[in-house]
Amino acid sequence: MARRTWHRSRGATRQGRDATLAHVVEAIDRTAPETKADLAATVGISEQYLSELLRELKREDAVRKAYVVDDEAVYEAADTVSRLLEPTGVPQSGGDETGANGNTSGGERRGPAVLDLLERLDEVTATQYEAARLAVVGDEPDQPAGALESLANERYGAVLEELKSYTLTNDWPANRVASDLATVATNLEIVGDRACFVADVADSQPVAATGVVEERVLDVFAAGDRINDHFRDVLFEGELAAHDRLRAEEETVHRDLDELFELVTAYDPELYGSLVTVTRALERAIYYWVDAAEIAVRLHAGVEPDHAMI
Repeated sequence: MARRTWHRSRGATRQGRDATLAHVVEAIDRTAPETKADLAATVGISEQYLSELLRELKREDAVRKAYVVDDEAVYEAADTVSRLLEPTGVPQSGGDETGANGNTSGGERRGPAVLDLLERLDEVTATQYEAARLAVVGDEPDQPAGALESLANERYGAVLEELKSYTLTNDWPANRVASDLATVATNLEIVGDRACFVADVADSQPVAATGVVEERVLDVFAAGDRINDHFRDVLFEGELAAHDRLRAEEETVHRDLDELFELVTAYDPELYGSLVTVTRALERAIYYWVDAAEIAVRLHAGVEPDHAMI
């Protein structure tokens, strides 16, 4: 059975039963009601009518048991999701009114503006990551990771401010999209924080590694760089095939990390502690890029990709 579009259509205001269906889904998503009575009170309809609407939504797979919204159905039904990369200035069919695809008066969409700010944030946090790599191998970066922290925080704040406007000028379920984009921004900010931590450890503790241990540390850094490239391809270019390449890189990281942890046990306790601290922080930084890429896949494709934990 073809799934009905129960969200607000472009350039039109839903009325009657369709509007109530959308209100029910939104209420479930926002309030997570424990009982049917709670949900009916939130929506402002009778429990009998609510039961009828829930049966319809369950038939369409929009809502599962226990009043849980099916995320895939939400994204499939949200115009905004698949229109993130459309340029600003493209008017929608409904005229100047704000619609579900993020159109504001004059045809401007905020999605590209958010992505531009995210790309600027990623540039500075990736630079912090590279500065951490140089610190670990004993080289001097042009700008230490810590010196870039204020810029990273400024760009992170700019993303969140734009997302506030994005949420206000879009109909639900665009708020779900905004929440995901905020998580992506937070992930990138955490990458920068982890890079600063790695650089601090390298500057304050002996982390000098040689031979195969140094090779493995650099291999992990390099894999992180490639994973960041794949994340950028997915989010900013809409290249979903890049996620497959990212998964292959994850497998490489798993192997390198396992081997690295076995190798560092041969070092004296002080150096071992430093190496483990650096490696764990590096592992977490890469994890947040991976998680951001998976969110990007969901935003563009409306599906949840398989996740490999690292």
